[in-house]
Amino acid sequence: MRKLVILLVSLLLAGCGLVPTPTPSPTPRPTVTPTQAPRYYPTVDPQTSQEIRYRVQEPKDYYHESLAPDGTIIKFFSLMVISSGKTGVMQAGDFVLDVLWVYERNRIATQYPLIIAVQEGKTYTPYYVGYSGDIDRQTYLEYLEQNGILDRGRKIFPSVSGDFVNRSGIDWQACGDSTFCRLGQYLQETYDLDYRLINRVMGWNAIPEGWALAWMWDAATEENSDPQFMKINLP
Repeated sequence: MRKLVILLVSLLLAGCGLVPTPTPSPTPRPTVTPTQAPRYYPTVDPQTSQEIRYRVQEPKDYYHESLAPDGTIIKFFSLMVISSGKTGVMQAGDFVLDVLWVYERNRIATQYPLIIAVQEGKTYTPYYVGYSGDIDRQTYLEYLEQNGILDRGRKIFPSVSGDFVNRSGIDWQACGDSTFCRLGQYLQETYDLDYRLINRVMGWNAIPEGWALAWMWDAATEENSDPQFMKINLP
């Protein structure tokens, strides 16, 4: 009897040794979302760059002050860019931008989009100060095309002025609540390029895709310029 008990105990112990040891499940690794590399606007092709640097004098300063008839000092930034003749549409947050690619002659020659109008919800805002027609996108864009305002080589003059402008920069938060002000603030907070622009070094470093110059602008036309100096010849 004693031998039988010992045998049963031995079998039980052996059976316990045959129970498979659970294999631990591997800890799942977190999924890594690849970071999209930043993208930048292309630089100006060498031939066009050479032509712009030859025909357009390097500007000395973009900041200016003038005295209004009532004695008020008007502070503003202004510059000249040259139309490439190429237009497009961009998205900037809640804003849809009609843009024109332009060349700027600063200390080098660079290119970027200039806003020609903004669609925000149902509101359409033209940025060409010489336009006085119906505020309708199709009508406005047809006007620009029919009058050659965006022709390649045409001189265009973006500017920004107001109490929110001073030599050190543009205080977009103090600008107001218009589409112009809110878009300017959005672009500055997103890309932080005002400093480079007003100090004439835009293009020394790559310009990130998505940014556009958000200043109102005028264009050289027969009404305000000598026809010989409205455009420059570009390759």
